[in-house]
Amino acid sequence: MEKRRPMRGTDAIRINIQDSTELKYWAEKFGASKDEIRSAVKEAGDSLTAVKRHIKHMQHA
Repeated sequence: MEKRRPMRGTDAIRINIQDSTELKYWAEKFGASKDEIRSAVKEAGDSLTAVKRHIKHMQHA
């Protein structure tokens, strides 16, 4: 079996929108609604970096 190297940085963090506790945490962290987090994950992917960028873009639009 191939060993996985530990990943670093925010791209290594994945947001699980199926976990209500995690969804609530990220919504509060970004000052966004749970629906906005769900939408960001669906549109940008589940990496923390992608979601951050998407939320930031949405809030400044």
